[in-house]
Amino acid sequence: MRRRIGGGVVVGVLGVVLCAAPASAASETEVVQGEYVRLVSVADWDRAAAMAPGESMRWDLEISADAPEPGTLTIAMSAAGETPLVVDAALCFEEWQGETCPGGAEDLRAAWEISRDGELVTLEEFDAADVANLRLQVGVLGGSAGDTTQMRVYAIGAGERVGTGPGLSPTGGWSASPWLLGGGAMLLVGTASLILVRSARQNGGAS
Repeated sequence: MRRRIGGGVVVGVLGVVLCAAPASAASETEVVQGEYVRLVSVADWDRAAAMAPGESMRWDLEISADAPEPGTLTIAMSAAGETPLVVDAALCFEEWQGETCPGGAEDLRAAWEISRDGELVTLEEFDAADVANLRLQVGVLGGSAGDTTQMRVYAIGAGERVGTGPGLSPTGGWSASPWLLGGGAMLLVGTASLILVRSARQNGGAS
């Protein structure tokens, strides 16, 4: 039986679905594995590259752990950059069946313009024995050619932190460059993957 935990210190998950479009066949799967914590990311980054202001994309994440002792996992998010982003987030403790969470989804954020100061925002904490399926709908609000915002989702628990995330641009065009983060403060024992996005539109320049 699932045990929910309220009011955690670092809790976070992102994933609501206001957009009913199904996941694209071009979706890419990335697995980020720490010593105990595992994060699986599924998204169509080609669609992300082509987004203009007012458009959005779906990003699904599965968060789980195989920890040696009972505990909790925290899901958190951060963003930094020039492009304003809006996020809807929903959480399901069963696998999503299309647009439906069989056990009922928990809406975590709706039309949330995420702060771009790089600070972690905690969204949810749950029993580490559970598997959380986070669904995000991320939209671009505006911006200029060449602007980007780097957004990350983290799973924190069992003495480690793992994370993944894209850079989003309002003009389209991107190149992927993975980064591994290890050690440092906050017991960063896991790995983090970052995709940097750059504008590739050259015709006409910035408007």
